[in-house]
Amino acid sequence: MIKKISRRSFLQACSVAAATAALTACGGGKAESKTADAHEAVTFMAPYKEIEAFIEQVHSVYPEVNIEVVPYSGDNTTTCLQNMFAAGDLPDVCTLTYYDPQIDLVSDKLLDLSGYDFTDNYVESRLQDVFDNGAIYLLPSVYNCYGITYNKTLLREHGWELPNSFAELEVLAAKAKEAGVDLCLPQIQYPGYGFQYLCNIADADFLGTLDGRLWQKDYLSGKANVSNTPGMMQAMAYVKKWKDIGMLNDSGDALDDNVTLQRMAEGNTLFLIGNTNGIVEADGNADKFGLMPYLSEDGTQNVFVLNVNRFYGLNKKLKQNPQKLEDALKVMRVLSTVAGTSALQPATALKSSLLPFKGAKADGTYYADIADTLNAGNTAPFIYSGWENTFVTTGLKMLDFMKGNATMEDVIRQLDEDQDSVVNNTPDFITTVTEELSQQDCAMLVGRCFAQATGSDLALVSLSTWIPGNPTEQNHHGVAAKLYAKGITDYDLSVILPTGWNRTIQTVSLTGQQISDLLASGYDAYGNGKGYPYVLVSPVQPEAGKTYQVAICGVSDQLAAEATVTDSGVVGMDAAKTFFGAYTTISRADTAWS
Repeated sequence: MIKKISRRSFLQACSVAAATAALTACGGGKAESKTADAHEAVTFMAPYKEIEAFIEQVHSVYPEVNIEVVPYSGDNTTTCLQNMFAAGDLPDVCTLTYYDPQIDLVSDKLLDLSGYDFTDNYVESRLQDVFDNGAIYLLPSVYNCYGITYNKTLLREHGWELPNSFAELEVLAAKAKEAGVDLCLPQIQYPGYGFQYLCNIADADFLGTLDGRLWQKDYLSGKANVSNTPGMMQAMAYVKKWKDIGMLNDSGDALDDNVTLQRMAEGNTLFLIGNTNGIVEADGNADKFGLMPYLSEDGTQNVFVLNVNRFYGLNKKLKQNPQKLEDALKVMRVLSTVAGTSALQPATALKSSLLPFKGAKADGTYYADIADTLNAGNTAPFIYSGWENTFVTTGLKMLDFMKGNATMEDVIRQLDEDQDSVVNNTPDFITTVTEELSQQDCAMLVGRCFAQATGSDLALVSLSTWIPGNPTEQNHHGVAAKLYAKGITDYDLSVILPTGWNRTIQTVSLTGQQISDLLASGYDAYGNGKGYPYVLVSPVQPEAGKTYQVAICGVSDQLAAEATVTDSGVVGMDAAKTFFGAYTTISRADTAWS
């Protein structure tokens, strides 16, 4: 165990003070959109959404409502929101990415919305999904339909038919190989993808049957596992067939799904498996794309997977402030309309999403040609809630299987071995945080970790704040959140790490004067002069004339042009597991570097 530091150094206090000043200068970790009146701002959180457009929509109807944005732009929105929820650290209008009223208990933190008229705007089937003994605590927003993207143009050029069964897919795979056409690009950036592919394919086999749904409950309660259930063993063998014909492989880009999408758009790959639907025609590329279901062996159990993208609700504490509650209800009222929800979605996301409202049409979306199939009910629910403690481990094992580094027996064994932690909710903790650590505290810890892992003299760690006018991604290369008092897993680390799950740490050689200039200007991610603040993490005060190796989180184009930025080759997550794992417990006292 590393020796605890009893107090923060003067240098740490100075660096955090500088970051705080910079936060104030650029609008802060939270940014308000105020109208002229004195209504207290409603805090609102919608990571990676078009928040400014939504605020404009709210003001077009309710100009008196003030909205304060609570930002997040890290790699793990799901765990970030779940941690905030568990800690009770909620904005007024709060959001979750996954919600199952049969598993997730939220009545102690959220208001029941069932009595408000705006719930009448929703399709009844979507409301049925969120009913909790007659109450409604979270309302669904847009939802996605996951299937397999296919290149319509490529099929037509070769005179091939879209397969309607795995048997037909197997025949097509042989034709594609003979013609020199790549069969499939899987998206593999995140470890959870492997788990999703496993479940989605199995949904077209045993997992999607009534017995399969019952098995899911039995697994979660410890009554049955994979290896002692013949139907699941059959489904796992079916998943292996997808690898055998080349649909499951490691040809996607492991660091960036967008690179995989770009390769798909080049036009020599038939299929794309992943969580990003709606490839639109790029400039100079006239190829057309569609979506097909996950195919069953004989085509009788083909299935699309439905997943609500976000759920929104109201903090129960609003009852203590009638004016704020009234304004928050106005925000929810706008959010519960086609215009409001559409304003919140990026244009590309809207094209590949379905709205939960009465009268909303699939026309103009990526799903127009499969709307009848979806309405016929050939769908399965997205599997996540309750499975969190095997989602990453089994996902990683599946990705290893796709790469040829593991067998299907290894995947089965992983699911069976994870069952105890799933049933008893006992994840593998790396360390325990004993008190809430602020965004700046986390930046100090990350800076120490990254500097030590790369042999650097110090670190500059940018903070992810919300800056009006910047793109929805904001700062994806900084520390984006807090850590709460709890056991810490790799999920929690991925919430705060600028490198996410699998990116590497960058270093740069800078003089003390350059460091000082960067602290003043911040990380100018978009070259518009709106800098995200850096936190300096160093055991000494840099001297203007000396040169230092710096572990840096947030490199602007200008800095990259002026200095030599080096990829250390050290994966940030690996470094963080080692660094945080050396502590039995962590508190604010451990953030200082002396």
